[in-house]
Amino acid sequence: MEQNIEAPEERVYASAEDLARNRSSAKEEDYHLPEVGWVRIRGLSRAEFLESDKRYPEDMAARERFVLSRAVLIPKVNEAIAKKWQEASGVQEINLLAMKINEMSGLGKGADKSSVDSVRD
Repeated sequence: MEQNIEAPEERVYASAEDLARNRSSAKEEDYHLPEVGWVRIRGLSRAEFLESDKRYPEDMAARERFVLSRAVLIPKVNEAIAKKWQEASGVQEINLLAMKINEMSGLGKGADKSSVDSVRD
């Protein structure tokens, strides 16, 4: 009986430049906020999530503002605008957007848990 053994696939190792290239924030997407309009968002890098944890370890609202200020590209949102947005929005408006940002960042449903808290909390 003859076995069909395939040759092992040749491995191509990543370079240092490949590792440092920003991949998670490269994807951009338009997202519709009901009763508000469209925004352009991107995923965040691991470094950005770690920075949000470092800056605001105990303040989830401030952490959310930080993430929104990085992830919302159009219109440009800073943390002061994000705070006004939090005060004006319904409960689910930012929560659903944050879930989409998490998904685009690789933290969505089915993603492995990491030491980085998500903005879903």
